[in-house]
Amino acid sequence: MPKPLDPKCQLSAKLATAQAKVLHGTAGDGCWNPKVSHNRRSFYRHRSQKNSAEIDSVTVEPPATYFAMLYLYKEPGDKPLHAMSAELWLGQKPVCRLEPIHCFGLTAGKIRAYTDQMLQAFASQYSVSLYQYKDMFEITSSYCPVRPCPLHPQS
Repeated sequence: MPKPLDPKCQLSAKLATAQAKVLHGTAGDGCWNPKVSHNRRSFYRHRSQKNSAEIDSVTVEPPATYFAMLYLYKEPGDKPLHAMSAELWLGQKPVCRLEPIHCFGLTAGKIRAYTDQMLQAFASQYSVSLYQYKDMFEITSSYCPVRPCPLHPQS
């Protein structure tokens, strides 16, 4: 029986090589292997093209529902929260983004209250009911987009 496809490799194949190396290299999750990763990326990229040529496809419009996503900028493990932001999506497209803020000096209670305020802002602006975030993504602090930032003093 063939080896099952690795979903992490499938997602990595869609990224640029430099992005994949950062995300999966020594600074990321550590699974990048220069001896095999380039070939695997090529296999996964071209596999979908070969298979799509052989199979008919049908397009079904996805349901258009609102949901919120929370982005937390922090180092892996039990490290303090560096920054956070949120997005509101309608179906497959983002419709509103709250700019990221630094979380320096904020207690856990104040962070929780702020995340609730972000949900309420989305709900009132777009007249929708949002009770919680659909998903939460932890992004390493080195990708913090807030400027000025102590991690990027020259920016």
